[in-house]
Amino acid sequence: MPTATPSSDDPWVTSNTAWAVAGVFVWLSLFLTCHQIYQHLKFYSKPSQQKWIIRILFMVPVYSFASWLGLRFFHISIYFDTIRDCYEAFVIYNFLSLCYAFIGGESAIMQAIRGRTFQPSWWTFTCCLSEFSFTPAFLRFCKQGTLQFCVVKLAMAVVIVVMAATNTYDNGDLKANSGYLYTTVIYNISISLALFSLVLFYSATRDLLAPHRPVLKFVIVKSVIFLSFWQSVALALAEAVGIIADADNGKIQAGELTVAYQNFLICVEMFLAAVMHLYAFPHEPYIVLDESGTKLTSNIGSGLKATLNHGDLIHDTIRNFSSTYAKYVSQGDDDDLEDHSHHAEIDEEPTAAGTTSPKGRITSPSGTKVDRPRRPSMSEVSNRSFDAV
Repeated sequence: MPTATPSSDDPWVTSNTAWAVAGVFVWLSLFLTCHQIYQHLKFYSKPSQQKWIIRILFMVPVYSFASWLGLRFFHISIYFDTIRDCYEAFVIYNFLSLCYAFIGGESAIMQAIRGRTFQPSWWTFTCCLSEFSFTPAFLRFCKQGTLQFCVVKLAMAVVIVVMAATNTYDNGDLKANSGYLYTTVIYNISISLALFSLVLFYSATRDLLAPHRPVLKFVIVKSVIFLSFWQSVALALAEAVGIIADADNGKIQAGELTVAYQNFLICVEMFLAAVMHLYAFPHEPYIVLDESGTKLTSNIGSGLKATLNHGDLIHDTIRNFSSTYAKYVSQGDDDDLEDHSHHAEIDEEPTAAGTTSPKGRITSPSGTKVDRPRRPSMSEVSNRSFDAV
């Protein structure tokens, strides 16, 4: 392997100027994204879809701010990078869940694709697969493919922190005695499986998702996550061949420079992602008008609380790895109930029937007020799943 002579110059990417330039992009992206999140919370009319959208939008603040701090404190950047990488896995799960919500949930998807067969294609990189009929097991595989990435990414984050503390991990070091090589291989296999699951799901539901412009959304999410990974690999290769070398007379190691370049690029790229999110996840379709043409608004605090509640991830993990999965699919989903529940939490919220409904009650299209069905608690769902196992 080529060896490079350490430079006596202080690299620009670790300078205050670079941090300031990156900061401009970071704060611009934060302004755009926070305003977009605010608009979704203000017009929170479809929680079954918007909670997933808001979580995806939070990728920009998490990515940009963690990378900005990692650029400034590049000696301990691994801890900021770990936070960013963990949220990365969460984004893929939320994107698939958003696609499920667009169609109406797992039971609605199964009814729509029942009887169809999967057609292999070079375009979706599935040419090596044979034709098969869609079953609940197919939907389960798609969800499991994304959920495993959440588990693997969290486990790898813990392993990386431990290895960094024991000096057995050097970011960008592809040597056999460095933990970076092995974590990168495991991570690459896991994220490839997750993205392959998304491609399979899109191939099966392309026509059902067409009204929601899934291609633009998929390209943005995939480019931010997948391309940033290969960007880090490219920088690691540049370090391995000596293009990126130790600097400032060895005070700044090549691995730290590699991380600094990655963090700077992500700060810039998140601004571009924030702009693209405005077109991919607009809030305008969720604006609801009353009879006088006034825009109906929601309680921002309650919407944010519901969005930040990640209990559905636990619920989904238990359900998709439980033997009772087929029963859940046949019983149907509660996405529509979630939307009604949100409106029922707002005093005198106008309903689709043109009347108002107090808390805890739902107005049917015929105008009849009925008690809102009680949703099972997380503990009840978990207990049923574990009992079944």
